[in-house]
Amino acid sequence: MGVDRLIFRRRKESPYKQLIASLYNLKRAMERIEAFIDKINTRRQKMFEIVAELEMKGQHELAKRYAAEIAKLDAIKSRLLSFHLVLEKVKLSLEYALTVRNFTNVAREVLGIMDKIKKLPESTIPDISIALMNMEQSLRALEDSSSIDVVDYTPTSNSDVEKILEEAKMVISEKLMVGTGEAGRGSRSRL
Repeated sequence: MGVDRLIFRRRKESPYKQLIASLYNLKRAMERIEAFIDKINTRRQKMFEIVAELEMKGQHELAKRYAAEIAKLDAIKSRLLSFHLVLEKVKLSLEYALTVRNFTNVAREVLGIMDKIKKLPESTIPDISIALMNMEQSLRALEDSSSIDVVDYTPTSNSDVEKILEEAKMVISEKLMVGTGEAGRGSRSRL
């Protein structure tokens, strides 16, 4: 009986390890967004040069079409920058949790934001989606761990992290949910 208990005994994952895995996956997603933004900037610059050439040649209609494509690229870039800002705020809160060892509370808050992030079209980009799913899995494991071996130090006030996460929620609802139909009535402004 003693041997069976040792064989099937589940080893607990360290909350540090789970949180660091979450941060790693989050940073991977942010790097992919930065790579997409760089590609958009390069493409935009090339298209802008084409528009200038077409205008000099007198082909105004074709130049207008390229200018419309540049405007679309700018809109996509704006959404990606807003998405990156949200992920940056989540990263700050996770780093805070790592510093003060307030694992479960911050994980619970970030998972609430992750539910909103999953509704965004930008979160379906394959590389970003995989990194975010891995991050969410690590956070769920961290939230589900009921007994933590490390002392769970909770400071008297988590107002800084709450403020950061509230800002992330505001960016999601005001800038990113506009096109998905999830935004409230008060946030109809365009990007």
